[in-house]
Amino acid sequence: MAKLWIIIGITLLLAGCVTNTVDEQGNPVGKAALDDELVLDDAGRIIAHPTRLIPPDRMIVNGDTPTEREIRLLGVEGLPEEEAPNTYAECQEWMARYLAAEDEIYIKPSLDVDMDAEVIYGIVYLRARDEDTGKEIPNGYVNVNMAMLSKGLVKIRDIREFEGNDLRERMQKAQDMA
Repeated sequence: MAKLWIIIGITLLLAGCVTNTVDEQGNPVGKAALDDELVLDDAGRIIAHPTRLIPPDRMIVNGDTPTEREIRLLGVEGLPEEEAPNTYAECQEWMARYLAAEDEIYIKPSLDVDMDAEVIYGIVYLRARDEDTGKEIPNGYVNVNMAMLSKGLVKIRDIREFEGNDLRERMQKAQDMA
């Protein structure tokens, strides 16, 4: 009997962990649950389904449901199409390629946010994928705000809006890098 438990244990270790997003009761969160109520994961991120992309810096999630929200990328803003048509077009392509295909995205809302507000500012995360195989990287996430900033698709909002010199300096360094 002990050998059986050892074999089961080794099998589970070799197979790796399979994780699903679950609600407070431990039930898997699927598309239907996302439509009925705003769902948060253990890290306080909103789990949502992108339904409409609005380049360069916003999107609608959970469209046509009670949990529909407009999400604006926190700390960054894009240039209008009239001012930067090439960058705007690149931004459209990037959003279509990386955001549109996702069933679930994760939004870390700004501090003291009203979750019932129609517009929520936040940091958007996607599950990371291997570029060669397209398979998800376990426990890997991509920060959309920083990815778009590093590609030069968006710019940092007015740095003077940020409290604290340290934060302003870090944001300036990120913008300079982009």
